[in-house]
Amino acid sequence: MSSQRRPAFRFGVLLLWSLLPMEVGCKERANAPAAPPAAVVPPAPAPEPRLFEGQRSCMGTLCNIKVYFGDENQAQKAIAAALDEMARLEGLMTTWRDDSEVSKINAAAGISAVVVSPETFEVIKQSQHISELTEGAFDLTVGAFKGLWKFDEDNNGELPSPSDVRKRQRLVNYKDIVIDEAAHTVMLRRPGQRITLGGVAKGFAVDGAVAVLRKAGVKDFIVQAGGDLFAGGKRGDRAWRVGIQDPRGPHGQIIYKVELTNQAFNTSGDYERFIMKNGKRYHHILDARTGFPSRGTRSVTLLAPSSFTADLMDTALLIVGAEKAMNILQSTPDVQAVIVDDKNKVHISAGLVQKLSKVQDPTDAP
Repeated sequence: MSSQRRPAFRFGVLLLWSLLPMEVGCKERANAPAAPPAAVVPPAPAPEPRLFEGQRSCMGTLCNIKVYFGDENQAQKAIAAALDEMARLEGLMTTWRDDSEVSKINAAAGISAVVVSPETFEVIKQSQHISELTEGAFDLTVGAFKGLWKFDEDNNGELPSPSDVRKRQRLVNYKDIVIDEAAHTVMLRRPGQRITLGGVAKGFAVDGAVAVLRKAGVKDFIVQAGGDLFAGGKRGDRAWRVGIQDPRGPHGQIIYKVELTNQAFNTSGDYERFIMKNGKRYHHILDARTGFPSRGTRSVTLLAPSSFTADLMDTALLIVGAEKAMNILQSTPDVQAVIVDDKNKVHISAGLVQKLSKVQDPTDAP
């Protein structure tokens, strides 16, 4: 897991002064003239809102928060608290620390159930629903492939043998995740099984940061963790503006722009972590049904009410392919999509067509 470093924030303090009349500790003389009324000093005007930003390495990516606010001290405290919440949730759900709740579930596979926090329980429970919706294409138990497919710091450019993939594939089955609502426990049925929340935890953490910012009185902000983003309120007199990355273009090259207010906008793609072999792309999003990287889709971008909802669905929809993804979206009217398939065709759900501004066609490349 990437090391975390707390950003250095500047704290400023704005003091508001008022002038109050001072009482004099003596009796007024009968003939003394009345004292003139004290001058009233108007309160200092509220500072104009401006953009403040903080960021930190977390969840294998860069977590970034921008707020549009008037008080710098309050803004920086809110940003720090929101980043701390993301780090707390990462500590529960990462597989890169032995003391996380997910690591404890994996260590107890086939042995015993593990009591987990409400947050971890909710993420696993909702992920099970998406596994059922996609008939097992999306499956948390692909964690069994850790160390076999190498797309993180361990990426050495090599691919696993098909026989090794088949052996690990036997340990993949979302139905082997046993959750107990009453006891708040999670258990894996068979020894050697592992879960990973890498495909869904970032969205949950983004929503956690959003809740912290709102509790602190900040309503205008953007929270982003890699491809997971939530835009709250506005930036001044306009909505926040974001873009969709060209899946085969250089970083920062966008194909569509959209304005957001109180919405999540998440992207899952095959272009961030991958290996190229003989002109073929092997990326980090595995199809649980095969044990190999998914085929047929280059990127999926979802507009949704929450980042967790978007994160639950974007990876799953990328795996099942554009046609089935569009069919699934018909039953979720509050979630809209832009999908670039492996033929470089762009699919846009009806609810997004009028909201997007096209910048250019996506680049066509392997």
